[in-house]
Amino acid sequence: MKIHFGIFPQFNQIESLSLLKSSCISILASILAVGGVIGSAKAATKNSHVPKYDHIFEIVMENHAYDVIGNPDAPRITALAQNYGLATNYYALTHPSEPNYVGLIGGSYFGIQDDNFYRDNRVDAPSLADQLESKGLTWKSYQQSLPYTGYPGEVFPDENNKLYASKHNPFLNFAHVQDTPEEFQNIVADTQLAEDLRSGQVPNFGMIVPDICHDMHGNKQDCPKPTTPGDNNDRSLVRNGDTYVGSIVDQIMTSDIWSRGNNAIVITWDEDDKTQNNHIPTIVITNNGPRGIQDNTLYSHYSLLQTVQKAFDLGCLQNTCDIENVKSMTPLFALPTPATSTAKPPYVWKWHRFGKNVE
Repeated sequence: MKIHFGIFPQFNQIESLSLLKSSCISILASILAVGGVIGSAKAATKNSHVPKYDHIFEIVMENHAYDVIGNPDAPRITALAQNYGLATNYYALTHPSEPNYVGLIGGSYFGIQDDNFYRDNRVDAPSLADQLESKGLTWKSYQQSLPYTGYPGEVFPDENNKLYASKHNPFLNFAHVQDTPEEFQNIVADTQLAEDLRSGQVPNFGMIVPDICHDMHGNKQDCPKPTTPGDNNDRSLVRNGDTYVGSIVDQIMTSDIWSRGNNAIVITWDEDDKTQNNHIPTIVITNNGPRGIQDNTLYSHYSLLQTVQKAFDLGCLQNTCDIENVKSMTPLFALPTPATSTAKPPYVWKWHRFGKNVE
């Protein structure tokens, strides 16, 4: 058994309105501010900090590079990238899958460089789960094709035909979760998301992971892996993944929770297909934030974790503490600044109704 104790990995690629003259216009500006902003990342940086969020959902896809944006087999993902926020200069941490997932919630991949069983790649360090719980906040890992809540196995149904894979479930790598049976109740099938949205019992942070036939990865039998990028197997996997992402986004955005507070959906990939130096797309959808922006800041999985930590006021972990080299994704999560009135008090609104002034 390998036990990883908070090792810092070598990671050189990434660590680097006019005053209003009319009260009517003031009202209109305030209404528009609530509805969101449209513009560039430069405009969004007027907010210098990551605002508070109530819920953040991360959908993690597999093994595709940035050029999945614009892929004709991924029309829904491409539309989301165009209509909401897109990080255009975002890189995964390493290869293969497991260390990237661990980095997404641990702030480091702790020297892991394989996809071994989570008990073999045990990490004796705090994770995002610990930080959330210390603040009285909640988390869940929604895993497609998980046979039952708290399933402790490495794969399901079996190695030759695996759909669920624990290497894509990073909470299990961390000692606190491994050693606390109650924590396994936070590992649930993705079908639980619809029920949680209906009941309103949604965690503050939810990681949503499709199975291997819907995350663009592929397996040996049901959904064969591609031989080369863009071949028929790859196109089928991309279509499956695009459909899955659209379905999950629709579930969240049509739920009551989406209309309350500040909420975000992030769509990212664990790593690329080893064709673009680990350059991957990351899309940020918010209910109150920017629309139609592209952010060219250099980001990584550590940037995303750091942003989540700031959105929940959690502090930092490992490489997310390196604020000189790891930048928060503020422009993509920014909220509009409420319009303020320059009128001096007393300020009396008079509404004309049925010939009378009503103050």
